[in-house]
Amino acid sequence: MKKQTRATIDQNKIIKARDIIDQEYYKPITLEYLSRRVGMSPKKLATAFPKRYYQSVQQYLTMSRALKGMQLLLETQLPIYEIAWETGYDVTRPFSYQFKRITGRAPSVWRKVQLSNPPGTVPYIMLNR
Repeated sequence: MKKQTRATIDQNKIIKARDIIDQEYYKPITLEYLSRRVGMSPKKLATAFPKRYYQSVQQYLTMSRALKGMQLLLETQLPIYEIAWETGYDVTRPFSYQFKRITGRAPSVWRKVQLSNPPGTVPYIMLNR
């Protein structure tokens, strides 16, 4: 059996942190929470995560929540406040702000535009995830 190096172990921890975000995006995730879960110091995780994923832990979490919001906007008739809640926000305003920052449109406008596209069309931002 081959011995794992420290770098390999750290990379596995970073991947695990990403997996936790992908599965628990609706929870209040902090850097400290993630670092405890994966067994890595917050400083080391904050430094290593962007080297692998080209964005900070917080940016990755925000993008994960926005992508889930996009999915819910397209696949359900849920009101925006429920989608905000489903994606980890206590209130609508921060969700709407982050969503507009990422997509360039407010969630309700984005939904209307996407639903008016031809059937089977997928928003570009959702293709590369």
